[in-house]
Amino acid sequence: MDNEFEGAVLAFAREAGLFCPGDRVIAAASGGADSMALLQFLLRYRERLGICVEAVHVDHRLRPESGEVAEFVAEFCAARGVTLHRFAADAPVGHRSEEWSRELRYGYFERLAAQNGAKIATGHTLSDQAETLLFRLARGTGLKGACGIPARRGPFVRPLLGVTKAQAEAYCRRQGIVYVTDGDNLTDAYARNRIRHHALPALESVNPAAQSALGRFCERLAETERYLARQGAHLLERAARPGGYDLTVLAGADPVERQAALRLLAERARPLREGDLPRLEGLAAAGRGAVQLAPGAVLAAGRGLLFWQEPLPPESAFEPAPFAPGVYRLPGGYRVELLLLQGKECEESIKFAQTDKKALNNCADYARITGSLCLRTRRPGDVFRPAGRNVGKTLKKLYNELGVPLAQRSALPLLAAGSQVAWLWGQGFAQGLAPTGATRTLLVVRPEKEHSAEGMA
Repeated sequence: MDNEFEGAVLAFAREAGLFCPGDRVIAAASGGADSMALLQFLLRYRERLGICVEAVHVDHRLRPESGEVAEFVAEFCAARGVTLHRFAADAPVGHRSEEWSRELRYGYFERLAAQNGAKIATGHTLSDQAETLLFRLARGTGLKGACGIPARRGPFVRPLLGVTKAQAEAYCRRQGIVYVTDGDNLTDAYARNRIRHHALPALESVNPAAQSALGRFCERLAETERYLARQGAHLLERAARPGGYDLTVLAGADPVERQAALRLLAERARPLREGDLPRLEGLAAAGRGAVQLAPGAVLAAGRGLLFWQEPLPPESAFEPAPFAPGVYRLPGGYRVELLLLQGKECEESIKFAQTDKKALNNCADYARITGSLCLRTRRPGDVFRPAGRNVGKTLKKLYNELGVPLAQRSALPLLAAGSQVAWLWGQGFAQGLAPTGATRTLLVVRPEKEHSAEGMA
């Protein structure tokens, strides 16, 4: 039976290309059955595989017995002459979630792998693969998420993905390997536990080999995902133009290929999230606007291209300036000239502006403005009433409607009295401020963008 277990693990490792002669492999040893079975297998086959085997244990300090588990792993390694890397979290303060534990663990693993030029082997099994697939499908996932746990990702390798948790436990018993059982895994408090205790047994009542079937499904889907990624890369190559990607080429592609291309673009900034693809598809279809994927990472559309928008410079903050006629330059290339015209200049400017709607939008009857104006950029709670509309909108809502890129919003100039915005870049003056025949003092704003950019310019 041990030959059967070890043969299955060895075959999976070879097929997935997990190890090469000379590899330094550090096994993540939590003390549980899966990780101890993995460590035992690696020790028994290290010469045959031509690898050096070490171990690592992370003490999250979430439970009173965690120190005892750490000592158990240390004793196991010491008895076999295995180098053990140990890491313990600081004393807990407040609630620490499973996600916190995972980030702590994997963060240390990645540093350890980089420092030692090593691979990190984890004890994920076929059972974990099946549970992960069901969990993601129930929560909602895309193609990539349904591929499950990869056999290889960065420095991480998972040799046990071809065997079940029950097989790993049986292997430990036959090898005389003691392991620790986490009491939390016995309850139904966590969603994964409910899947393990109820959903998987229900599926196995239909097909005793349900876990293997789910694992094969993940493998086939992973092959499909890799194929679509290649197609998406080819589409980006065809659509590539100076400064971005041709929206016409993207629009003419098969929707599945286009989504693959958009996924590749988005994942340059961060892993794809639910809702990202519909937003990016909408952006490409509209041909204008922007989607922020991460701080400083904005995909924008305009001029027939889909492109990465340059982030605003760090010095984009602008010190508010009390209203006074003059020329003001704001970070991001924004230039604003403010003029107050009276007498003949006022009359002639109104006549000229009436022949140019854009110019008229930037003219106001100064007497109709209440409060002290200030030239600044947006603040939380700012409200603007667009000309021709009888309703005020927060700038956040208005910018969302107009598709103004998030990275630009904090730099767009405006004139405001308190939280009431009188003039807004790209929109002109608010409702009710337009000049009339009775206007005696005309406020004129002349906006200018000193270098090209997308948005409300």
